[in-house]
Amino acid sequence: MRILYVALAWTSGILLSIADPLRAPLIWLIGLALGGLIVLMRPRQGWRWLPLICALGGLRMALYPTTSDLAAFNGLGGMTLEGVVIGEPDRRDDRVQIQLAVEMVTRAGATTPITGSALIYAPPITAAHAGDRLWATGALTTPGSWDNFSYRDYLARSGVFSVMRNASIETLSRADSLSPLITLRQSAADRIAAALPEPQAGLLTGILLGSERGIAPEVADAFSVTGAAHVVAISGFNMVLVSSLVTATLRRMRVPRRLAAAISIGVIVIYTIFVGGSAAVVRAALLSILLVIGDVIRRQTFTPASLAFALILLSAHNPTVLWDVGFQLSFFAALGLATFAAPIRRRLDPALTPLIAEPLGTTLAVAAFIVPLTALHFGRLSAVMPLVNVLILPVQPLILIGGALATAFAFIAPALAQIGYWLTMIPLSWTIEIVRLFARLPAAEVYPHPNLIAAYTASVIGVLMIAARPKWFHRLADLIRRQAVIALVGSAAILLLTAAVIVSRPDGRLHVWLLDMGGANAVLITTPSGANLLIDGGSYPSRLLTAIGDRLPFTDRALEAVILTQPDERQFGALTAVLSRYSAGAILTHGQPNLSPAYAALEQALAPFPIV
Repeated sequence: MRILYVALAWTSGILLSIADPLRAPLIWLIGLALGGLIVLMRPRQGWRWLPLICALGGLRMALYPTTSDLAAFNGLGGMTLEGVVIGEPDRRDDRVQIQLAVEMVTRAGATTPITGSALIYAPPITAAHAGDRLWATGALTTPGSWDNFSYRDYLARSGVFSVMRNASIETLSRADSLSPLITLRQSAADRIAAALPEPQAGLLTGILLGSERGIAPEVADAFSVTGAAHVVAISGFNMVLVSSLVTATLRRMRVPRRLAAAISIGVIVIYTIFVGGSAAVVRAALLSILLVIGDVIRRQTFTPASLAFALILLSAHNPTVLWDVGFQLSFFAALGLATFAAPIRRRLDPALTPLIAEPLGTTLAVAAFIVPLTALHFGRLSAVMPLVNVLILPVQPLILIGGALATAFAFIAPALAQIGYWLTMIPLSWTIEIVRLFARLPAAEVYPHPNLIAAYTASVIGVLMIAARPKWFHRLADLIRRQAVIALVGSAAILLLTAAVIVSRPDGRLHVWLLDMGGANAVLITTPSGANLLIDGGSYPSRLLTAIGDRLPFTDRALEAVILTQPDERQFGALTAVLSRYSAGAILTHGQPNLSPAYAALEQALAPFPIV
């Protein structure tokens, strides 16, 4: 357990080093010398190494860069940057965010070699990939801060100290080839989008591939409000929960403990590589693996000691990770599971079926640590978080397994994959509608006084320790376990899909929806016979696709007519994405030419369809 004290001393040095008077490396070098003297003078004292470790932590933080050479050009007006794209760009509805490793700056006719990274905001139709060499023209600025969030500090943790908004991009050369993993992920995302409507397609893409950019803002907000945001994308919270559920499921299947751990670790490693292995995902994977190993060793002190070692290792590489919310969620989720999960499950198992006891125990164990942390960072917490997670976590393995199998079959047997996607749509829709339902409750989101956070945590822990449920509840759980669960689930799936098809048939009425596209026009009309007409569509693809997916049957992938009333990009920007998902019987346009790149992209999307 000595490593726990070492970790405390190390992090204390890092935290002390952020104070202005203690930022100088020379101060911590002097501290190292004094720490060495203490070790020599007090050889028998167990604490003698702690001042030395504290000084090492402070020196590491003091040596971490707080700016770059490129940042000297912030605020100097227009210029052109030349560099290479780092990682795959982050594509959103209204922009593409590109991290550029800058090599040259051209300003006022003078070109200067330079080093540093910049975050480039480019138009959403920009085609850029990892390894491409670009020119980016615009004005460099220093990232700002809003309320209690510092965007500057957030980007600094990735070594970025400059931002260029509304940049003009020119591609100098393409990468020799895209990474096979990037190509595979994009192909998988395309197949999911072709098989499922929104928002189900966006949620499955986020769960399987770690990309939540296709999820409409209102859907993402609902997940955030209900404390279920960990489901939307791959995070530390999500990875820890999934690894725990996978391990528990294998044990329920009577798989030997060590083999179950090996399988769980293999799944975590393969999954981490497949989704791109970003720093946040690797951290989450490391903590999850340590949790699995600690459970196999069955030593009470292993997991806390391993977490302490991981903390030292990760902060030695990048000391600013201590301020990363994702890392904090990963760390405390793992700590909560290691501390509370087993005792809670032991109390729940006699009274509840494993299908409920496992996710409930896991959720409450994690919530004991995560809820106060969330309230501390965001000034709010979700009063419905435990109940929402209990309702949606049991179906997450079905989404992971069903979605992964359907996507794999999509490459070899599309017709069979479509059936798999429709079956997976049941737990996807359940997750989305449960989150939406609870997000509308007045008490879904509360803003507690800081003094109440400790009391809330104590009450959660007290609930976790409640004794077993009444005998009648235990007997009912035993009865449910003895039933043919697989047959019931299969029958329910068939009935639900059949009911969904019947309900989605035309009802003989005219339906007109004025869609909320953030100030732009979008009207969806369904005629009494079931024909679908779309007028304009705004400029936010995920919002429009979600609005259409919410209103059209999941089996209907056709728009009988798409009508474009004006050449304003704000009114048609999202139609390109819609036409890649839905076929169109006819296109009616205003006939007014437009030379913008966005309209050129729209014309390319309209090419396969008859235009009136």
